[in-house]
Amino acid sequence: QIFQKYFSNAIIDVREDTYAAVYATTPKGEQAIVSILGTGSNCSFFDGKALHQKVLSLGYIVMDDCSGNVFGKELIRKYYFNKMPKELAVEFEKEYNLDADFIKSKLYKEPNPNAYLATFAKFLIQNKEHEFCKKIIFKGMKSFVKNYIRQFDNCKEVPVHFVGSIAFYLKDELQIIFDKYEMKLGNVLRRPIDGLIAYHIANK
Repeated sequence: QIFQKYFSNAIIDVREDTYAAVYATTPKGEQAIVSILGTGSNCSFFDGKALHQKVLSLGYIVMDDCSGNVFGKELIRKYYFNKMPKELAVEFEKEYNLDADFIKSKLYKEPNPNAYLATFAKFLIQNKEHEFCKKIIFKGMKSFVKNYIRQFDNCKEVPVHFVGSIAFYLKDELQIIFDKYEMKLGNVLRRPIDGLIAYHIANK
């Protein structure tokens, strides 16, 4: 109602963020599997008209495979369990405040702990050529493919599009995984707005 007051000639359609990802990546009327890999993650099949989901998300604590917050949690765990290579740990300490009380406050006392965890994913991407980081990345991607994408029987028949910073900055790694599973990697966008502009121009 607020927008209609200022844009009287516009058609206002309010939907969940998954539809934004669909319209940003998928040509009108075409079928595709559309995934979001950002702070969180999800995956849907678009039949050309409607969305279908096989996995109901339970949130970042138990799901969100291959997301920024899951990668962040993995890095913190590796660091605190002394499983991170020394040279990486030194750089990790320079990049973030790793004081235990500070981290616990961020996770258990302040809002949006998932967004806080996702800030650590930047370090993983910056060091993606390091074997330690590479293993974490590919493990997360394989988990996402097996638990989300392969839920759909036609996953090898339709393109799989992605939206989100994790997918965008790790596109080359996604391509390697998709080749392994004989699937077609489609459009990969950092932000849906880029594709949405093109979609609405083409379908105005």
